[in-house]
Amino acid sequence: MSGPAPSKIPVVAFYGFRGGDGGISHVMLNLMNATVDLGATVHLLLNATNIPELTRVDPRIKIFRLGEGGSFKRLKALADYLRVEGPDALLCNRERANRTAILARMLARSPVKVVIRVGMAISVALERRSWLKRELRRFGIVSCYRRADVVIANAEGVAKDIMDVTGLPREGLCVLENPTVSAEMLEQAKEPVDHPWLTSGQPPVVIGVGRLARQKDFPTLLKAFAQLRTEQECRLIILGEGKERQALELLAAELGIAKDVDLLGFASNPFQYMSRASLFVLSSAWEGSPNVLIQALALGVPSVSTDCPGGAKEILADGKFGPLVSVGDHAALFEAMKATLDNPLPADVLRSGAEPFRADRCAQAYLRAMGLD
Repeated sequence: MSGPAPSKIPVVAFYGFRGGDGGISHVMLNLMNATVDLGATVHLLLNATNIPELTRVDPRIKIFRLGEGGSFKRLKALADYLRVEGPDALLCNRERANRTAILARMLARSPVKVVIRVGMAISVALERRSWLKRELRRFGIVSCYRRADVVIANAEGVAKDIMDVTGLPREGLCVLENPTVSAEMLEQAKEPVDHPWLTSGQPPVVIGVGRLARQKDFPTLLKAFAQLRTEQECRLIILGEGKERQALELLAAELGIAKDVDLLGFASNPFQYMSRASLFVLSSAWEGSPNVLIQALALGVPSVSTDCPGGAKEILADGKFGPLVSVGDHAALFEAMKATLDNPLPADVLRSGAEPFRADRCAQAYLRAMGLD
């Protein structure tokens, strides 16, 4: 008598990945690599050709280059892939990719499950558009999300925003944590760093990480740091690049803290700096689920955050793993920074806060949500 038939190995295709410095690139890389570690077959579908981050893709992942071009060419290439390869699930993580995926499934008459991952409050992107463009974009989003098999939000705040924008019921959404914490990240944190402020015996270093853009609200951090600097000797490092650099340099000079602030620019390995800092601060005006805050906890770094729209409040467990202050309130941010430096939580407590964001746990949850575990 023959035994039971072996279970089918699920095939998951990732569509919409284009690399870059943002957190979404690291999240999707971690998710893809952890999914293949769990035994699934993973396909990475690419339109772009020049993506340096491909060196981090697990060699077991099969890359399909669908080619660049206009909307119709992308649509046809994806539909052809679905007809030929027949994956079980197609996971998309950008709005343009979402629309193409829904249309390609219809064109290919494929049974593939379309899974949409949302990592940022949609309403924020809509607010910055004219009325007509906003309503057209809203219509496209609603049409896509209602036709998807699974819609995944990376935080409860993002899920609520989806409900407000699309009218989808809460039971139609799945909230899954970002697969932010990887073994690779923890190893990178151990690499040596060549910065005089991060050597033994130096004053405490506060660190911020992110694009030098309005969203990250580094002016509030600079103002809070200036107040902290009057109370104790300390320094501030900000990792990231962007169009706000000159304005931030001018503000640091006006506040009289320029000699104690280093706008270090983009760092391919921010973790070696973060792991040696005394305090991490997230000063953002809005976020999705801020990966850098999770990474700081995973590295055992005491952290402070604004209670910005998105997932910061969930990550810090409503203040359990670090204080939350109102967006733009530099006086409250100063008080939280000082209190945390004076009485930091133990590193093991902070690391426990990052456990739900381990890549292996999150990848398993994704497979379960797609019905492929």
